[in-house]
Amino acid sequence: MNTADKKIDCIINGDCRDILKNYPDNFFDCVISDVPYLIISGGATTGREGVPTGILNKDRLRQSSDLKKKWIKEDEDIDNITLLTTGKLFENIPKFEEWLPEVYRVTKDGSHIYLMINGRNLKELQKKAESAGFKFLNLLVWVKNNATPNRYYMQKCEFILFLRKGFAKNINDMGETNVFNPPNIIGNKFHPTEKPVELMKHFIKQSTRKEDIVLDMFCGSGSTCVGTKELGRHFVGIEIEKRYADIAKSRLASPYFVREELKNGQINLFEQNLETAKNLITEPTSELFQNIVPIQRQKEIQEEKGETNDIKCI
Repeated sequence: MNTADKKIDCIINGDCRDILKNYPDNFFDCVISDVPYLIISGGATTGREGVPTGILNKDRLRQSSDLKKKWIKEDEDIDNITLLTTGKLFENIPKFEEWLPEVYRVTKDGSHIYLMINGRNLKELQKKAESAGFKFLNLLVWVKNNATPNRYYMQKCEFILFLRKGFAKNINDMGETNVFNPPNIIGNKFHPTEKPVELMKHFIKQSTRKEDIVLDMFCGSGSTCVGTKELGRHFVGIEIEKRYADIAKSRLASPYFVREELKNGQINLFEQNLETAKNLITEPTSELFQNIVPIQRQKEIQEEKGETNDIKCI
């Protein structure tokens, strides 16, 4: 495939409702995305003066050390403030019907669509997806190794609405069940709702082949795109928040990076051997993120592992 003139293998900072208009009909072979939706986790409804009244109430969070560890960061960044005052993780949450028809248009017939969603919003998403033209295939379950607060049983799983466009196509390994167990990312995340790359790679392997093009219109910090690249497929990632689009670009620019400290939008380079770190050529691929291991060090690592593949930044 000649990809020189195609808008692929890139992270685009913008609103998918606008960006997708630049793509032709029937362009993408698969869609995998953790879509944004309102969360009211066990009572994050807002009462007087916009203060949550339930389990995510700010005072209750501060009184509970367990909840505090899960939901309150020391610097109380913009995502935490938004969550605690509105019950939303992000400000930019488009309605399902505002983007589903455009996703349907740019997706090829016979394609699979994976949309991650919670139980509260599942029914609405399925209804709106079917109204846009998609057909229901199955409901998949991701069992995590952690649980999130809820007054009506703690949430230890997430759902993936598995859809198709047009004719039905089998998955590549029909012996798989609909329950998946890749461990969730605990601690320093690149994104508040970051998903494991291994989970996304599983869907990519089941529904695509080499050189196919995968769309993630809400790509966050780029887990789907990282997995797609590692498996030899093409990708398009769209992210409306610039800080997360920058993270995704940095992750894709280097296969070797260190997830050490995520605070105030900065990820710091961490090396066990400080002498080695001093000798590195620290030419970052992004002004925002200083944790990308330089190309020279990447080649050294590959040589140590007996690998010979060329490393290129996109």
